[in-house]
Amino acid sequence: MLTPRRAGGFTIIEVFVALTIAGVLLALGAPAFGTFLQNARLGTRAKSFYTGIQLARTEAVRLNLPVEFVLTDTPINTANLENVAASSPAGRNWLVRYQATAASGPYTLVEAKSALEGGDMSNLQVLATNDGIVFNGMGGTTSGNPEQLDISKPVIVPDDQCAPLGAMRCWRIVVTAGGQVRLCDPTVAAGDSRAC
Repeated sequence: MLTPRRAGGFTIIEVFVALTIAGVLLALGAPAFGTFLQNARLGTRAKSFYTGIQLARTEAVRLNLPVEFVLTDTPINTANLENVAASSPAGRNWLVRYQATAASGPYTLVEAKSALEGGDMSNLQVLATNDGIVFNGMGGTTSGNPEQLDISKPVIVPDDQCAPLGAMRCWRIVVTAGGQVRLCDPTVAAGDSRAC
């Protein structure tokens, strides 16, 4: 006589228990994952500005001419952008330009980017000591002063504040008078390699 075998698979009760556990875990992890994504986007935008500043410095040395890194809110698809862009210390777009001839001649565009690229403009706040940085042919700043660019998220809810007060990891780009460019975390204590 053959004994009946139990059919393989899960019972409906086992499926519901598994779905309930998965739902609770997702509900608990969703806020932390949202914060992680916002911090990742902010870091990507900070790296865009860092790349632009490094490009300006590299081009200045390569061309042995003053090359400007300019912050602007002028759309990057604007015709003749290098000559018509309105500079702003809170600009969310950047461009790198230089004048090959006399200081009054037209600019030549090296590159222009939006730090937002497919992102929401309301999720980025930029605050710089100046609306741009000019590098000389030796790679130093022509002003002879250090420059600073802070990248954060506008504070709408308390968690939007930079750590340690909130959940956001904000960034700072520091440019020394000699032209060294550094991306750092303004909230980290001195002595840490990530500190400004």
